[in-house]
Amino acid sequence: MRGMDIELKNVSMKFGDFTAVHPTDLHVKAGEFFSILGPSGCGKTTILRMISGFLHPTTGGIKIGGEEMTGVGPHKRPTALIFQNLALFPLMTVWENVAFGLEMRGWEKTRRREKAFELLDLVALGDQGDKIPDELSGGQRQRVAVARALAVEPAVLLLDEPLSSLDLKLRQHMRSELRDIQRKTGVTFIYITHDQGEALTMSDRIAVMKAGVIEQVDTTDRVYDAPATAFAATFVGANNVFRGKVTSLDADMAVVETKYGALRARNPQNQAVGNKVVLFVRPEKMQVLSAVDGEENSIAVEFERRDLEGPFVNLFFRRGDDVFSAHLVNAGDVAHDPSGQKGLCFAPEDGMILPVGDLADE
Repeated sequence: MRGMDIELKNVSMKFGDFTAVHPTDLHVKAGEFFSILGPSGCGKTTILRMISGFLHPTTGGIKIGGEEMTGVGPHKRPTALIFQNLALFPLMTVWENVAFGLEMRGWEKTRRREKAFELLDLVALGDQGDKIPDELSGGQRQRVAVARALAVEPAVLLLDEPLSSLDLKLRQHMRSELRDIQRKTGVTFIYITHDQGEALTMSDRIAVMKAGVIEQVDTTDRVYDAPATAFAATFVGANNVFRGKVTSLDADMAVVETKYGALRARNPQNQAVGNKVVLFVRPEKMQVLSAVDGEENSIAVEFERRDLEGPFVNLFFRRGDDVFSAHLVNAGDVAHDPSGQKGLCFAPEDGMILPVGDLADE
């Protein structure tokens, strides 16, 4: 199996007066694990269905492996689609489920069975082929669905939130399983999810989507460390948010006057003096102070609560109507008195200034 690239040019999708996907250009490289990340209703599944051929774009065109897909039906495209509902046939054995597409293509039984068990070995289910789906765990059924999709040797595998029905530990396990399968096969994976953890863990690159518009396409590290918009900054990972106006510039830094005083941070998009902006600081970059002691970028806050996550501790502080958080490693010595004033601060290089825009939690 070998992956193909996918190219969308000016692709949009309207349903009556509603625009589900605004005109979009997107290039997915051959053999990469590419995720489209966004909240429910943002248009990510619509893009997947247009690539698969189940929906026809209102405008624009789609190429797969350099070939124009206009007028090419789903069954003739080099794609396979896995839905959230795996739709395994309950009365067929596991291997028969995997080989179903091959049967539709006229393969004789011995050859179908041989190919099915080859794929079951690939997904570590070689000894489960003669069982029925109900005898398998949720994660095993998920791998059967992947094997069935790979049986028809697609160049592109399209996955529409396939892990959302699994419990947390199984989802985490299946992330590594899917990534491993993708690497072994070289098939191009396009993965739809609203779960940032899934996208960051598995993907080579991510497209962050909001209200029918792709806001950013980049590597996982860049999307997390250098979000392009206020929405991307708050949808992918947590952030502390300070609103204000740029008052001065210094090389690639800027000073922002906020209601808590002047704060200095990186200015990657060259916001000018006078611009209204939003300053973001990741919780893991916040430092907790016993009191505000004149350090740069420090604010006084009241301790609110402590949430333990095993190896990590999340500390929450309040200042008026605003809540700020600090994410710390649980070294066994993280103890905070909930009474009295506390302080938070951050290094200027750990803050980032972006134009005003919609936040993910608004």
